[in-house]
Amino acid sequence: MAFLIVLIAVFLAMNVGANNAAAEMEAAYRTGARTRKEALTLIAVFVILGAIISGLPVLKTLSEGLVPVRTFKSVFYVVFVVMAVAAAFDFISNIFKVSIPTTYAIVSSFAAVGIYFECLNTERFVDILVWWFISPIAAFGVAFIAGKVLNFKPVSYFRFLKEGPKVKMALGALLTFSGCFVAFAGGANGVGKAMAPIVAAGFTDNSWALLLGGAGIAAGALIFGKGALEKDEREMGEIGFVRAIMIELICATALFVAAINGIPLSVSVTVAASLTGLGCADLGIMQSLKKHHFTRTVLIWVIVPFSSSIMTYFLLRLLRFILK
Repeated sequence: MAFLIVLIAVFLAMNVGANNAAAEMEAAYRTGARTRKEALTLIAVFVILGAIISGLPVLKTLSEGLVPVRTFKSVFYVVFVVMAVAAAFDFISNIFKVSIPTTYAIVSSFAAVGIYFECLNTERFVDILVWWFISPIAAFGVAFIAGKVLNFKPVSYFRFLKEGPKVKMALGALLTFSGCFVAFAGGANGVGKAMAPIVAAGFTDNSWALLLGGAGIAAGALIFGKGALEKDEREMGEIGFVRAIMIELICATALFVAAINGIPLSVSVTVAASLTGLGCADLGIMQSLKKHHFTRTVLIWVIVPFSSSIMTYFLLRLLRFILK
């Protein structure tokens, strides 16, 4: 039984890797800075490094910071409920090709467990909600300012330099670096989302969880990342070298700072907010919001945590009734 549960957690980690692959290396791949094989290999290497080196704070927040460990250990079916809810949202995201912030679903599922058993660490949960509110606004603002700076005539005058092979090579190297930084930060921030339930339930310790989770994220990127690189709708690779580098640095910085503070953030939300900010600087606010389906996107961001909480709470009540 323990082996099966750990295997499911690794599978969830693979979904994290598959979903994040486009955000991490799509720009480097589509601009020709890296081949598909190189892009996926770099993702695999850096997500493992990020998980092992910097993944512990988020893992601890989710495995013991929101809900006491005793809850998972004393009520055996809690771990199944949380993992089932996470798997459901991953399934919806992959089948319907919708960018769903699965981070919101997983964290909200943990919160619902705490509410159900009346043991939620409200202070820590509020910290996470504040980060969720502020981080996309900050990413939007920084990207908007960066876009305005790039549109200044003195700056835009130097665009012709990109035509030179040496400059293009240097920008490609910077784009590869920024993509690796996103992969590292994504591994640090994402490993806890998949592995926290089994750590809380006592099926493995933190060290093994980080290693297995990192390997799972890397495997997901290698096996399923090809499709994400080819079909992603966020157009990261179509905004040019300099803009893509800025967007990736903004996203990676936000994810990494959150990770070392133990805050799980959504890669898709951070990327979407940054791209929208850049679009507003380039195209104007209304046209950019329309292009990036801003209303629909924000609606999804709001619906997902509520849906996850309700689903978790309902499943806990149902299982408690059945297993009386």
